[in-house]
Amino acid sequence: MQSVFRSAGDRNQIAQRLLAWLTDNLSFFDPPQEDLLFDQLPEQIEGGRVRKAFGELGVALRIVQRVPQLRSMDDAVRLRSFWLEKVKQRNIFFDARRRVQLFPLLAVALAVLEDLGDEPVEAKRVLQNVLDRGMLDRIERSPWHKLDLKYYFDVARLRYRMPDDAALYAQSSLRHPPSLSYASTMDLYGITHLIFHFSDFGRSDLTRLAGEQLDATRDYVSLALRVCLFERDFDLSAELLMNLICLRSHDRDLHWAVTDELQKIQQPGGFIPDRMWLNEAQAEGKRPSREDEFFAVYHPTLVMLLLVACDIDTSSQAAVGHG
Repeated sequence: MQSVFRSAGDRNQIAQRLLAWLTDNLSFFDPPQEDLLFDQLPEQIEGGRVRKAFGELGVALRIVQRVPQLRSMDDAVRLRSFWLEKVKQRNIFFDARRRVQLFPLLAVALAVLEDLGDEPVEAKRVLQNVLDRGMLDRIERSPWHKLDLKYYFDVARLRYRMPDDAALYAQSSLRHPPSLSYASTMDLYGITHLIFHFSDFGRSDLTRLAGEQLDATRDYVSLALRVCLFERDFDLSAELLMNLICLRSHDRDLHWAVTDELQKIQQPGGFIPDRMWLNEAQAEGKRPSREDEFFAVYHPTLVMLLLVACDIDTSSQAAVGHG
């Protein structure tokens, strides 16, 4: 698998600017002090945008950790130190038995800690206790959402009652994808997440699961990517291009067309804008507040960092395989 970027220099420059923007905005990733929240019943506490951003930063750092040249960058080290500090400082696993709506985020956080080498033994015991009740893993969910949870349960080495990958694949939209003429944005996000987690962000070959359908899946993702790029949906475009890395696509012209556009759209500060930010900036002619801008653009920025990390990791794995 060759890089989807025209050059390693372009890719490294993009990564440096992404990491710089993320470190410049660390304060917006800071989650609530969980053990000081008493104005809401624990069962009613939902994730909210700050906890979500914190969890997604952890997901990105977990994949960055796989790539020596990225994880050693000063800003990556600073981000990792911040994230690990805040997990403990904000006591995010506080009352995990009752704050069940936060359980998916806590499972993700435990998986990230597992891979960053700082697993909290007591938190794992508590989360396992919640799972052993047989509630969270038996709730009716789509294969997409089941796999999202299962993937992080597996990384964190938690026991659960969920179908295996083969069963989830057979039930998923990868098996029978929606027509692109009618597919919603959420339908496509479902496709991207399924591919990320079935393939472990490019580290596992999907041939075993998809078999003869793999080529059709690759064609579907390629066409969806062209549509999203035309619509200037850079968040989904980056996710779909990452899917093509996971699917071992070799369409260099398409890859370069997308990464050229992503490189061009990266803002001077380093972030990747989403479509709404671009439309509002053009319509109003003024910048939103720093906080509003952060929550509008942090996700495509993290996705772009994931894309860079997956590209380097997969290219390196392929090089080792041919060595």
